[in-house]
Amino acid sequence: QMNNQLSNPPKLFQGETIPKRTNTPTAQLTTSISSANKDQYQMNRNGLNVGDKVIAMWNQADVERQWGMLQYAESKREEGNEMRAAFNFYARQLSFADEYVLTAPKDKRKEMIRNDALPSITAVIASDLDRRDLYRNQFLTAIDDAVAEVAYQVRLKPEEEVDVTDVVNLVNEAHEACENWFLLIPSQDVEEAVAAVMLKDAK
Repeated sequence: QMNNQLSNPPKLFQGETIPKRTNTPTAQLTTSISSANKDQYQMNRNGLNVGDKVIAMWNQADVERQWGMLQYAESKREEGNEMRAAFNFYARQLSFADEYVLTAPKDKRKEMIRNDALPSITAVIASDLDRRDLYRNQFLTAIDDAVAEVAYQVRLKPEEEVDVTDVVNLVNEAHEACENWFLLIPSQDVEEAVAAVMLKDAK
């Protein structure tokens, strides 16, 4: 039963076509980075001489090219994994404010201000998205490993002892990673999502 459940995950997208983040490899050259990154690059170029500005612009173009390549590669991975696509679909809907609350201890905050070491908006956003990607990857890896382990156990001969320890550990790892990912979602968003689903089911 577990082998069947893991090998046949439920469909996560129903009744709608989820737009792809990129359609063709040419998106590697045209997919833009966020406006926040563009604003940060513009600020970083202020005060530079003409030569340094040209170099900075070339560096920005290279970053945008690499970003497009990553987006295209991720879109290909999504095609074969609806769970990955679901995680990414939510992340793509996120919008971030142009300010943040620094939660470091008071002494650390003072030190960062004195040393002009406060993180930029783009750095804070990148850190948030990296955490989401980390938990997503931990979940997907644990699920893939659990699928492989259960499939192996199913192939064992009847007289061979079945040890489910690894499967249990992997499922627990997947659950912990998923919990950590959901903890990054504001409780209000969760409540609104649950209410929307209940309203749809009631119709």
